[in-house]
Amino acid sequence: MNLASLEEIHQAIWKKLEYAVRHRDSAWHLAALATVRSGNPELRTLVLRGALPEQNLLWMHTDLRSPKCQDLKMCSNASILFYDAEDRWQLRLNGTIQLDPKSEITETTWKKVSASAKRCYQGPFAPGTRSAEQSHNLPQKSVSEEVGRENFTRLLFFIDKMDWLFLQADGHLRAQWIQQDGELMASWVNP
Repeated sequence: MNLASLEEIHQAIWKKLEYAVRHRDSAWHLAALATVRSGNPELRTLVLRGALPEQNLLWMHTDLRSPKCQDLKMCSNASILFYDAEDRWQLRLNGTIQLDPKSEITETTWKKVSASAKRCYQGPFAPGTRSAEQSHNLPQKSVSEEVGRENFTRLLFFIDKMDWLFLQADGHLRAQWIQQDGELMASWVNP
């Protein structure tokens, strides 16, 4: 891959993100999402579900009952980390998250979620709550596909800063893209 310009790298990053949305075998299909809870970082893995380069937007799905949603109501700042061991690319993103439980797009998305994936939102208990015994937190019996819709939301991650690192034996490369006043500022950064 030609890494000659910041523009080419930026385009390659977005192509890689868009590919990761559609291909579960992609290293960037799983994202590490960091939020803040009581002043401390909280980190977890989510599946990348959408990427819109023209809006600097990524999205994932989650259960509205999860503690991360409460974290985001208190502080919408978040970071996402991707790493591809084969390409040796790391991508760190900073931005803000908006919960999107009731939009038309979220409603359409819910209808496309597989029945087996919907079961994750149909559990009787909120994610992260204590259990007296080992639990999968799935419904005890078959339920309507609409059960759990009230727990489903998209997390819309609006990117403010993109930090790319290419690890290589003969010297790493690093670049950043920062949104400022509607402008995308690109620069090389010392690794």
